[in-house]
Amino acid sequence: MGKGGGKWGVLYMMSFAMFIMTIDMTMMNVSISALVRDLNTTVSGIQLAIALYTLVMAAFMIVGAKLADIWGTKKVFVVGLAIYTVGTTMATFAPNLLVLLLGWSILEGVGAAMMMPVTVTYITKDYMGKDKVFAFGVWSAIAGAAAAFGPIIGGVFTTYLTWRLGFGMEAIIAVLMFAKMGILKDYQPFRKIKLDVIGALLVGVGLFLITLSVLLIDPLEDAPVIGVLILGVLVLIGFIYHERRMVRKGLDPLVNLRLFKSKTFVVGNLVSIFFQITLAGLMFTLPVFLQNVTRYNAMKTGLALVPLSIMMFVLSIYGQKLLKYMSAKRIIQVGIVFAFLGLLSLFFSFSPEANAWSLAPGLALYGTGLGLIFSQITNLAMVGAPKNEEAEASGVFNSQKQLGMSLGTAFIGAVLVLGMINDVTRRIYESNYFPDATKEEIKTKVVQWLIHMKQGEITIPPEYLPHVKEITRIALANAMQSAMIFLMISLAIGAILSILLPKHPGN
Repeated sequence: MGKGGGKWGVLYMMSFAMFIMTIDMTMMNVSISALVRDLNTTVSGIQLAIALYTLVMAAFMIVGAKLADIWGTKKVFVVGLAIYTVGTTMATFAPNLLVLLLGWSILEGVGAAMMMPVTVTYITKDYMGKDKVFAFGVWSAIAGAAAAFGPIIGGVFTTYLTWRLGFGMEAIIAVLMFAKMGILKDYQPFRKIKLDVIGALLVGVGLFLITLSVLLIDPLEDAPVIGVLILGVLVLIGFIYHERRMVRKGLDPLVNLRLFKSKTFVVGNLVSIFFQITLAGLMFTLPVFLQNVTRYNAMKTGLALVPLSIMMFVLSIYGQKLLKYMSAKRIIQVGIVFAFLGLLSLFFSFSPEANAWSLAPGLALYGTGLGLIFSQITNLAMVGAPKNEEAEASGVFNSQKQLGMSLGTAFIGAVLVLGMINDVTRRIYESNYFPDATKEEIKTKVVQWLIHMKQGEITIPPEYLPHVKEITRIALANAMQSAMIFLMISLAIGAILSILLPKHPGN
């Protein structure tokens, strides 16, 4: 351990890094209107910035991890943090959307892709046994808390001050981290290797396209989702062929594919991705529901999520104490049960009359479940990676986390829209306002109306606006139940996969 760092100094550094990288994904979700107004742009423009941040991270994550085997861990972390700091500073003072895209989406995305895998590598190398399990629990807790507390922090800044302080806060934390950089060891590669440039291009383009296909999912648009997805898969198949060829030639591959022969590593990643889907889906839908149905502002929306945030944070840290009584696999499965009960409670709680108090029990149960899962899953997955392939393993692990977050947000958005379309269609059909129209004809008209609304081609007369808002509010509340069913199915798939996890890490 470096000077002045103490036993947990490295953990503090890696946790702060995870905090600023993860909070970016949720902090601005409650501030979109303010960003649109202050930067004189559109909602689509801000959504592009959020999506591009995810795309850049996905494209560069595995390459960023491999750089640790070329430059050493400390250099990659320092360079990544420097790029991230420049980006978040640009975002803080951005006068327009173009500067925000460059600072937030591109520079922060590249910086995060370099830092995030190294945070896993540092914890893996600096801690052993129970300390490693605890460290990964804290690391996961900070990531989960940043995702959950992001709307609260964003809500406070946006409601009472300015959204710019969110990015400014990240820049200040980054500067403080530079002041403590001396506590980090520099783990150098065992031998000199070269970057597999072709492999880096193939995996970057492949992951970019697959993530893009997910982000293109929109039930109101005829986007080329399948085409982009197939192209991304084909590029990744080309990547696998190239990596095998590199190994046959005795050259250094970007990712040694024998990593995927580890059942523990593969299953751990698969289980993790389905939990990421549920977390991303819930963190996307809850602010939408609270702001459009309960009429909460950004501040109240954030406070409503406190039960989820606190339980996830506490259980992620202290869930490892349960290892005295049960295996890591069993803790994860108990967590699944709690999370499922939380979603089931939310399913019955969502209604036009719902509020923060009625949703609190479900959020607390879900937070408890996810906290237990996150206290174990990272360590369990990484134990399955060979010691000399920890950098590639951390890149793969963090790539699936980003993909899971993208899948959760995209799918749940589509489920919400389709649920609202079906609810509005049913209400119009049952009202008998159009007795000669079939249900399918009404549904087609509702979809066309929503598309025109989205494109700004229809304005609602003031006398009809209250009625339209009320119909939309009720439809959204009902659609939330469909969203919970989707999330419960995702959890169920994760539960089935968890059966294949080993009882003890290392098995």
